[in-house]
Amino acid sequence: MPATTVPAHVPEEPTRPSAAGRVPGPAHPRTPGPAHPRTPGPAHPHMPGPAHPRTPGPAHPRIEARDVLIALAYAAIVVVLALSGVRNSGFIGPQLSWGTPVSLSLMLLAAAGTLWRRRAPGVTLAVTGALSLAEVLAGGQITAYILLFEALFSPVVHGSRRLARATTVVAIILSTLSTLVAAVITGSVELVFVVLTVVTLVAITPLLWGWEVRHHRDARHTAEALARAEHDLAASRSARAVEGERRRIAHDLHDVIAGHLSAVSLHTSLASGLADQAARDRSLATARDSAKAALRDLQSMISVLTTEEQGTLPQATLGWDALAERLRGRDPRATVLIDQAVTDPERVEPSVQAALLRIAAEAVTNAVRHGQAPITLQVKVGSGLSRSGSVGAAGGAAADGVRLVLENRIGERAEPGTGLGVSALSHRAAVVGGTATSGPTGTAHTWRVEAQLPARAASPLAHLPDQPRQTDQEIPA
Repeated sequence: MPATTVPAHVPEEPTRPSAAGRVPGPAHPRTPGPAHPRTPGPAHPHMPGPAHPRTPGPAHPRIEARDVLIALAYAAIVVVLALSGVRNSGFIGPQLSWGTPVSLSLMLLAAAGTLWRRRAPGVTLAVTGALSLAEVLAGGQITAYILLFEALFSPVVHGSRRLARATTVVAIILSTLSTLVAAVITGSVELVFVVLTVVTLVAITPLLWGWEVRHHRDARHTAEALARAEHDLAASRSARAVEGERRRIAHDLHDVIAGHLSAVSLHTSLASGLADQAARDRSLATARDSAKAALRDLQSMISVLTTEEQGTLPQATLGWDALAERLRGRDPRATVLIDQAVTDPERVEPSVQAALLRIAAEAVTNAVRHGQAPITLQVKVGSGLSRSGSVGAAGGAAADGVRLVLENRIGERAEPGTGLGVSALSHRAAVVGGTATSGPTGTAHTWRVEAQLPARAASPLAHLPDQPRQTDQEIPA
């Protein structure tokens, strides 16, 4: 009865270098434009996600020293077993069997074919598999079973998926045919049992083992691809968070500190042309107060940037009284009408109050820097003033809204603006579900800023921590 032996070594799998994900670094500083914040979603062209990772195919490395050592080990086994005289008669009988020299030559060639087991497993299948199968049928060397095991195992593990499937199909067909031939031609139950045993050990076992190894390797590659995609997604989210923080800092600098500095520039320029000493002193005092306020806001922002506490917001010295003072510094006869309800949290949500105050600060800053008298600022809270289309708690009734209108005569610009503030108006309003417009009126001599916001934020983005706390919001009489 033909003896069988299972190879003692497990063929190594090719190692693939893992691609290390790179965390995108910060971009070059530039003036950030306002953008509507977006909540990261699933895999999308904007954001790399772990959707449908493709399993990488097996690599075909170069023939290395370990491949040569394995081929030499197989050759040594062939020589040792051939010289020891351990063999059988083959399946076609001793009459058609060839001698030991022929078997030794064939098996040495088959052992040499294992040199390409990782580089080109199809060569191993064609050379080692064919010679080993021929030796099993007409020879008698025990090493034929060992090399046939390797010839079927290598294409499944190291070959392409198409080669692995083809190897499996061919092996199953040949195993079925050999069993049928043994049962039909000989009719011997013992020979059929021997053929089934050899087929199980030499054909079925390497196929099952090879596919198991391949599935484990594919699962590992899929897990690595998912980990890399998750790492890239986290890096992308981190980069967007940093960009969002930079944008919020730029808005804070523009909305608060730039307004104070504009007041400083305005009053110092005005003081230089005043003949009345008392008026000059008042203008310089106002400039000094604005400079101190800008310094306090800047120190508050720096303390927030250097703190390790999460969710800390800067304390801004921004209020309706300060805005009214800025306007009257530009136009002593400016009309400022602020509805008392705008600071009532029962009427206007705090997030809407903060957004409205920032919109007003930007509009006032532009009016002071680029506008001329007469200047009018009106803020009103009432029903039906919001364009967001929200409904009240009772259902169907229009909710309270807030409307801000600032008008000033268009003056000659002494310096060009950055455009950040004007575009930030619509962004601030959209965050809470409102609208804001800015531009000349029909007469082309008046600049008009109009914002209409809901009293209750209609957007979940309104609760993002991008508005500093507002203080000193006493309404001027």
